[in-house]
Amino acid sequence: MDLVASLLTFTMFWKLSWSLQCYTCDPEHTFQTCMAFDYSHKYMTQCNKSTMCFKRITSLEFGDGLTSHTVSRGCAPQTTSGEQRKVNGKWYAVKDIYEVYDETCSEDPSDAERSTKTIHCYCRGELCNSADKMFRNILAIIAMAVTLIVLS
Repeated sequence: MDLVASLLTFTMFWKLSWSLQCYTCDPEHTFQTCMAFDYSHKYMTQCNKSTMCFKRITSLEFGDGLTSHTVSRGCAPQTTSGEQRKVNGKWYAVKDIYEVYDETCSEDPSDAERSTKTIHCYCRGELCNSADKMFRNILAIIAMAVTLIVLS
């Protein structure tokens, strides 16, 4: 039984040593376009400079009930380019990660007068920019229940 507990603990800490993974696709680029997005590994990316994933949903209403939706996914931009810090008389590039987003979805306020509406969502957790939060919470509860059953 101690071996099982040790292996589970090791597995949890092993995963913590990796960077965050997010789904990435961009409708404006032919590489990893969102048109064929299928939640497969080819859309997964390591977010070395981010602690959050994002999902952006843009809707354009044409009238007569016709609407077009585009979805972008990726690592939330949390660094600044070109930032430098002087250490011991020498300048070094800095790769600080800034926590500037809340874990929520919100509509872009600049879209108020436009026919285009954009919703920006930011989340923490592996591949969190795919399914809705309720589905992820159910999976977490199931995983904890299985772990408790195995350890008992």
